Amino acid sequence: MNVLIFCHKPPWPMVDGGTVASARMAEGLAAQGVNVEVLALATPKHPGGGQCPVGVRFETVDVDTRPRVPAALLNLLRPRSYQLQRFFNLRVVEIVTDRLRESRPDVVQLDGVGVLPYLGAIRKAFDGIVIYRAQNVEHRITEGRASGRGAFLVSRWLRLQATRLEKEEAIACREVDGVVAISEPVAAWCRGRTRRPVAVIGVGLPITANPTATATAQDLVHLGAMDWSPNREGVAWFVREVWPELRRRYPALEFHMAGRCSEGLDAGFSAPGIVVDGEVADAAAYLESHGLLVVPLLSGSGIRVKIVEGMALAKAIVASPVAVEGLGVDAGRHLLVAEDPQQWVEAIDSCLSDPQLVAALGAEARSFVQEHFSLSELSRDLENFYNALTQSNA
Repeated sequence: MNVLIFCHKPPWPMVDGGTVASARMAEGLAAQGVNVEVLALATPKHPGGGQCPVGVRFETVDVDTRPRVPAALLNLLRPRSYQLQRFFNLRVVEIVTDRLRESRPDVVQLDGVGVLPYLGAIRKAFDGIVIYRAQNVEHRITEGRASGRGAFLVSRWLRLQATRLEKEEAIACREVDGVVAISEPVAAWCRGRTRRPVAVIGVGLPITANPTATATAQDLVHLGAMDWSPNREGVAWFVREVWPELRRRYPALEFHMAGRCSEGLDAGFSAPGIVVDGEVADAAAYLESHGLLVVPLLSGSGIRVKIVEGMALAKAIVASPVAVEGLGVDAGRHLLVAEDPQQWVEAIDSCLSDPQLVAALGAEARSFVQEHFSLSELSRDLENFYNALTQSNA
């Protein structure tokens, strides 16, 4: 089987959850013997430059997606959301069309909302199976940004964009041959908009060797791209509402933060005991070198890949209800879930004071990931979904 995966950002290097999800999917399919080609949009935010694994053909196309105020205002006169308008480029249409004629894939997978503007052009040039891989219900993130904005005009503009984006996501679900959703909540939204088959296939991870150490809670750690507004807003809330009481109880406690664009965090993230480590080369090694993983997400959609990666490393984790949505975990067994500041303080306090609890959470977390997020198993599920659709289309 020949599969062309068309991504709205380069999967390599794996710099955030979205790139990890795309990269692991391509790697897993290639390991199954699928001929995989990846064509990705290289943007100023995600320029790419990483090496793909052997056996995967990988190419990027430069697209300038930088937001501009005049274009954002003119967008009010157009039907398409500004988020998707920024990703559309006629040169890319030509490249995608040429690639389809050259490669003649059996399946084209649109990986992410940013490549949805090219669905019409792909349909004109290709009569095979087209899949939409929904990593998020993207318009809900825009709605969250709108509700958090104080400026009236900015909030109104974001609400308009969310409405347009919701329509575009729904149309895509109807016009493709099938949808691969990253989690059950995302799948439920998609099923409500289409009669096409919808499969739930999460983020697969290559789980082989045992972690280097048993879970500990000597400090706190957060790893995530800080140019993604839900991450930034969640950490700001944690620093403001939770961290002062934790430091009062544990004066020597440290909270380490790392991830893309974390180097430029402003004074709102500055407090005694907080250490900003910037972007790190090896996410797994960084997580293993620190203690309790905290994920205080207040908004978002899809699944948090860093939680899955942390669980695979047998980390003890405290996360918000939003952060664990779609993972299928049992709170109190696989990790701890906290919502308000008092719950956060008590959950972290219980880990800091009980090494046996931390070790048990880490062991259960790793077992859960081995059972539900195995790369080889999920890759087989995805290939089977492709096969079913191609056979029904024959």
